[in-house]
Amino acid sequence: MDTLTDVRGHILSRRIRIGRNVALKSFDDVIPLETIAEINEFIDHLFGDTPERSQSGARIADLLRRGLVFRELEQSICANTRAMAAKIGHTDLPTEAFPVLRCASNTSLAESHCRHYDSHLLTLLIPLQLAPDGVHNGDLVMYRKPRLSVTTLTNVICKIRHGLLHSLPLSWRTWHTLHDLRVGHCRRIRVKPGSVYEFNGFALQHANLDVRNGQRRTLLIHYYDPGHSLGLSTVLRRGRIG
Repeated sequence: MDTLTDVRGHILSRRIRIGRNVALKSFDDVIPLETIAEINEFIDHLFGDTPERSQSGARIADLLRRGLVFRELEQSICANTRAMAAKIGHTDLPTEAFPVLRCASNTSLAESHCRHYDSHLLTLLIPLQLAPDGVHNGDLVMYRKPRLSVTTLTNVICKIRHGLLHSLPLSWRTWHTLHDLRVGHCRRIRVKPGSVYEFNGFALQHANLDVRNGQRRTLLIHYYDPGHSLGLSTVLRRGRIG
């Protein structure tokens, strides 16, 4: 893990190495724990036994943006991503963000060990609540080898292939993930509430471990869909969100 001081001066940022020349970037202690507690109370009041995904992600993102530090960080990261995307020809990306609240527990095992690529060029992951430590705590798993060239056809084929893998029994998916961890194909990423994690889920395959005790809550904010799915991503999103 490389440590550096962020350009904003008061945020400590880290590059968590996934593979050769591949990293996930974290920004430590961006969100006050009081705000995290307020958000969790809001989730408890709104849902009780929360489903694994919810349209309330936008409302939670708005709560985070009340804080100046998070708001400025989000703006800076988005500006950097747009500049990088413009260099490879993506100059007309949609500006609307797609926030998703994910609450994982033993009732959402169908969402566990489901490796995939995001449809968006940028993902911010904000942990809200962690499950008890151990093998079954819902940690993020990032695969080391990025995909470097993507067309609409190859992206759709990849989504179909991942869809078939998702239909396998949980025991098979779990074995596959744990095998990849043992042989070094991927890395388990441990996170903490209050910090913000930035990665390109469009290029990096990733998944989550299952949660057997307690509940793990994360807000995922996706930005900049380049449109390589022929509308398939939109259909999948509607199916996942209740």
